[in-house]
Amino acid sequence: MSAAGTRIPWGVWFEPTQPVPRLVALAALAERLGAEVRLVADEGTERDVYVALTAIVTATESLVVGPAITNPFSRHPVTTAAAVATLAEMAPGRVWHGLGVGGSRVLAPLGLEPRRPYSALVEAFAANRRLLGGRRAGPASLGWFDGDVPMAVAGRGPRVQRFAAAEADWVILSAKALADLPETARTIRSAGGARIAWSAYLAYDDPERRRALRHFAYMALDAPAGVRRQVGLDELRAARVRRAMLAGRLDEAAEHLPESLLDLYAVTGTPDECAARIAGLRGSFDLFVLPMNDEETCESHIESSAAILAHASKLSAAAD
Repeated sequence: MSAAGTRIPWGVWFEPTQPVPRLVALAALAERLGAEVRLVADEGTERDVYVALTAIVTATESLVVGPAITNPFSRHPVTTAAAVATLAEMAPGRVWHGLGVGGSRVLAPLGLEPRRPYSALVEAFAANRRLLGGRRAGPASLGWFDGDVPMAVAGRGPRVQRFAAAEADWVILSAKALADLPETARTIRSAGGARIAWSAYLAYDDPERRRALRHFAYMALDAPAGVRRQVGLDELRAARVRRAMLAGRLDEAAEHLPESLLDLYAVTGTPDECAARIAGLRGSFDLFVLPMNDEETCESHIESSAAILAHASKLSAAAD
């Protein structure tokens, strides 16, 4: 990825809820507008993440691609390493590997309730690091692969973030309150050499506020109790959100969510205000990642967000 000048590097992060040809077209649009990274979630019952990533990497010229995130439970870590290595063999230097403990959206439909998610993540990371570095992991090896794949770890809890900061190449931060981002970034940077990919929704007008709020339903599923209390999401309301979310009824889930979630965790305001907020946080991240979930508005949202990020880059340059 380019780090030249004061331009803010950015990428897009898709849940594979759309047909693969459309995901490819949107990746190409993002690349034309300046995106450098395209991440695809591994949601188990959605389109297969590696099929989608293969299509994207073959249809674009320079985008870095990777799963964000996969987990140690729905796929065996050795199988995951082989899939990532296959992508990297196809497009050397253009592939990341992203790991996390997995959330309810991917694990619940599979009937999985991991007992040791953190330990499993650490073990899977170590095995994948060895395999993708040309070494053995237990009885497994990828003797055909000779490459270099940066590894990213995503997690909202401090324990996972500490591990990622010390061991990974990238820490993926999402659902992070904007007010807490600078301190979190300082903690991560003091613990190791990992760079920070910060993912945050942009809500720059009323329609985008309504659309973005729908996607905070996952906080009712997976966020720590302290986070839910902070935003006024009591247990009864969280249970209602959970039922609607797992049934795929995001509009219904959003009806039970406090709108204060947006102003805490998303970049909100007018386009100019959003650009100023991102520019003001420039020292707290190395890559801005735009989550994309709404099928009908993807093109316009990518275009509007690219313009906001270009403005943020100019503001950041002017402040230096």
